[in-house]
Amino acid sequence: MSTTREPLSRERVVEAALAVIDRAGIQGCSMRAVAGELGVEAMSLYHHVPGGKDEMLDGVVAMVQAEFVESLDLSDEWRQDMGAFARAYRDALSRHPNVVAMIAARPSVAYRSSTVLVGSLFTSMEDAGFAREDALRAVRVVSRWTIGFTLGEASAVEDGESAGQFDEPLLVEVFTDIARGEADVFEFGLEALLDGLEARLG
Repeated sequence: MSTTREPLSRERVVEAALAVIDRAGIQGCSMRAVAGELGVEAMSLYHHVPGGKDEMLDGVVAMVQAEFVESLDLSDEWRQDMGAFARAYRDALSRHPNVVAMIAARPSVAYRSSTVLVGSLFTSMEDAGFAREDALRAVRVVSRWTIGFTLGEASAVEDGESAGQFDEPLLVEVFTDIARGEADVFEFGLEALLDGLEARLG
């Protein structure tokens, strides 16, 4: 009995590339590896991503961006929306930690993939009284901070150190805080950023 294989498409190629990157990292993502993921020959991928690996990786960045943009339901209240934006972005990036550095290296692709969202954030900030330039920079700062924070999480190396291994009180405090996880640190930093932006309105 024969089975019908789902036809190749650009979306399937990009999805397969994301699966390879999630599993093996960017270093493991070659046209051959993606073709193997799909059960096809590598040359057949070029019909759907004529630009080869670079176009495929751009597609991965756009796909991860779309993943969080489509999940957001904005309220038109700037602080709430900026907080939701940063949290949703971190969640999406945390699901694909090997993609974070790719997004940092492809800002033009990332911005093109989230134009509608960014425009809505600009509008809600301008409606609240921010100058256009300040609104633009605020979105960029929160976006970059979220990427940087998540990149730090993705790059962290578990070295087995714990608070009990140190005699210095400061190091005990630091590693005790590290053991609590990064969620509270992310919220602390995000709220500090939003507090600073709100102060500019004063």
